[in-house]
Amino acid sequence: MRCSPSRTVGLPSRSILLPVRWLPRFGPVRTLIVIVLGGSMLCGAPPAQALDLPYTETFSAPDGSAWPTPWFAGGQHVTVWDVQNARGRLNGDPGFVARMILPDFAEVDVEVSVTFEFEDVANQGIGFYVRQNGGTLQEYLPHGQGYAMFLKGDWLWPEDLGIWREIDGVETQFATGYDPVPGGLENGVRYRLRYRVTQDDPATTRLQAKVWPESDPEPSLWTVETTDTRTELQGTAGSFAADIYNFSGFGHIFLDDLEIVRIGDPAGVDGVDARVPPRLQVRPNPLTNRAEIHLNLEAATFATLRVVDARGRLVATPLQQTMPAGPSSSVWPVQDAQRRPLAAGVYFLRLQTGSEVVRRIVVAGP
Repeated sequence: MRCSPSRTVGLPSRSILLPVRWLPRFGPVRTLIVIVLGGSMLCGAPPAQALDLPYTETFSAPDGSAWPTPWFAGGQHVTVWDVQNARGRLNGDPGFVARMILPDFAEVDVEVSVTFEFEDVANQGIGFYVRQNGGTLQEYLPHGQGYAMFLKGDWLWPEDLGIWREIDGVETQFATGYDPVPGGLENGVRYRLRYRVTQDDPATTRLQAKVWPESDPEPSLWTVETTDTRTELQGTAGSFAADIYNFSGFGHIFLDDLEIVRIGDPAGVDGVDARVPPRLQVRPNPLTNRAEIHLNLEAATFATLRVVDARGRLVATPLQQTMPAGPSSSVWPVQDAQRRPLAAGVYFLRLQTGSEVVRRIVVAGP
């Protein structure tokens, strides 16, 4: 399905297709690719049911196959989205953002890892968006919104790994890590990229990114790390997408071994493997009328779990008792302190066990 003036499958009747904008970061012509995380809309239409993480994709289909379901081309400028040599190949019209969208997720705290290769690094870049809302700049409604990591080659300015935000379809870079790979980026080299976004508190998001040659050990430190407090992007849940932008030329970029996981502790401590069973999990997320609270404690201790809304108000305390060491679980009827169904929205969970605090974010549906 493509959201374009000539074919509007997937667009709700209230959506409006607008003229395509040139990417404001770079102006006309060269090549960039971005993976977008966030935005649980399919060109403005919310999914019937959110999918769950982890998500993995190895692009193992036969050569020439389209990107696997449910990926689809959003907007009108994706020119190539197929599988070649067990890699996802992507390209787009010069001078325009071309976006592949992975719909139907609703996530806030996520970490993405992906392997990629440049075909023309002097004119290319790759990055990831999180909390992206399904828009592509200002091509159609909704206008694009989210947080991005963007790794660019040596064009316009030196190579850098930057953190960006997009609000109402306008992108702004607000953190930069120059020369992210010692010796510079090269064509045909498999690089690994990790991007983590977590909600520190109702008003603050932490963003971290790093890149390294796949054949080298992963660096212990983040290449770039920052926080942001723009209210439009706090606690925003959404799905994923992949962009390509041809700054100049027609080289492809190839993706492989894509992994997307839900982050446990928003502190984002370096060296913590996001695939290790976390101390706190709440399922399902988004919430229904019944949720399971799963703990994994090192020792028996008194545990308190508080639920806070987006304005910082305590609305419920589902757990307040001594819990055993190791895995344990309990049921929460997803109600506030007055035993009313939890109102739709984003909520912040705070689990305290002794001096340790673990935070999570959940979404309550209508």
